[in-house]
Amino acid sequence: MYFGGICAAGKGTRFGGDTPKQFVLLKGKPLIAYSVEEMLKCPQIEKIFVAVSPDYIDYCKKLFADGRVEVTEGGESRSQTVAAMAERALRTGGGEDIMITHDAARPLVSAEAFISCAKAAEQYGASGAALPATDTVLQCRDGFVCAAPLRSEMFLAQTPQCFKLGLFREVWSLISPEEREAATDVCGMFFRAGKKVKIVEGEKSGVKVTVEEDLNRLRG
Repeated sequence: MYFGGICAAGKGTRFGGDTPKQFVLLKGKPLIAYSVEEMLKCPQIEKIFVAVSPDYIDYCKKLFADGRVEVTEGGESRSQTVAAMAERALRTGGGEDIMITHDAARPLVSAEAFISCAKAAEQYGASGAALPATDTVLQCRDGFVCAAPLRSEMFLAQTPQCFKLGLFREVWSLISPEEREAATDVCGMFFRAGKKVKIVEGEKSGVKVTVEEDLNRLRG
């Protein structure tokens, strides 16, 4: 069984403005609607949890009337939001069932990408979409290069990121609260817990809206 989990509780401070970026309109629809609608195209997904801040719960309940969508309150951080959705899924699912997590700020990811990532998690326990780096990536400290990793080993992480529910619960118990917060995504949490994460090829359309210029590019 598959569960979807849309992370949309962030404030989007880098984007600026009064409206969190996941609710800004793109061609007449809020960004968050694109991901939810694409997940709804996947009959394999039993339930889609949409985690938002308390101020947007009523708004999203009106926006998503489909019975497969459950709007819920997100956590104080992304990791807490993912954990809360995983626990809700475990109320009806089992440890071998798959959670497909996705950023609401990546509106153009396809239904096929969700299922491809989920199938990899079924086989390997955890998976994440990523694109190979095309530029050289430098690690810097205090304004100076401290490492130059091989470009062939560098990937740019995206979402979806998927995992078996039981394995996520194990990972959550293995790492400290500080490690949970230091991890910026599911792949980071699993890595800190010593678990392998299978990389699946991401989509060039899966760009994340972080600043207004990103949104303007999507608007064309």
